[in-house]
Amino acid sequence: MCVATALAAGSLACGPSRSHLDPAHAAALRDSVVRFAGRIPMALAEEGPIAWLRYFDDEPTFFMASDGQMVFPSRDSATAFVRHLAETVSAIDLEWEEFRVEPLAPGLAEIATAYQETITDTAGTTSTFGGYMTAVACHTSDGWRLRSLHWSSPVPPRH
Repeated sequence: MCVATALAAGSLACGPSRSHLDPAHAAALRDSVVRFAGRIPMALAEEGPIAWLRYFDDEPTFFMASDGQMVFPSRDSATAFVRHLAETVSAIDLEWEEFRVEPLAPGLAEIATAYQETITDTAGTTSTFGGYMTAVACHTSDGWRLRSLHWSSPVPPRH
């Protein structure tokens, strides 16, 4: 269960090496998380927004923030939004840049990457967004899942 892994990770000391994993285990964890996250854009391109639901942790403690605001305080709120979005969006093109993956504990890792996303609605209108995404991934009985996410987009400077 992801929550137990997260609690175990909380006991780790912060410092240059947060993880007590041996180098081979840490490398295998990084590779596994990169493969997991690399499948997300392909799934979105093939299935649209509904694909996100396979990648979110099923625990009610899942949450997502965007630009400093809590947008989904729970898995249920994220599910409701994604199902509604699937009715109005015909295509999603998500591109990640190179991933930064930090193993935190067995079955728990931090992910960070720049992104660009183009969304096409059912009327054919496209909107493009870009910025940076951070997430915590946990390994569950169903494989890797995103436990929490934060998306940020550049904000125009204030004058």
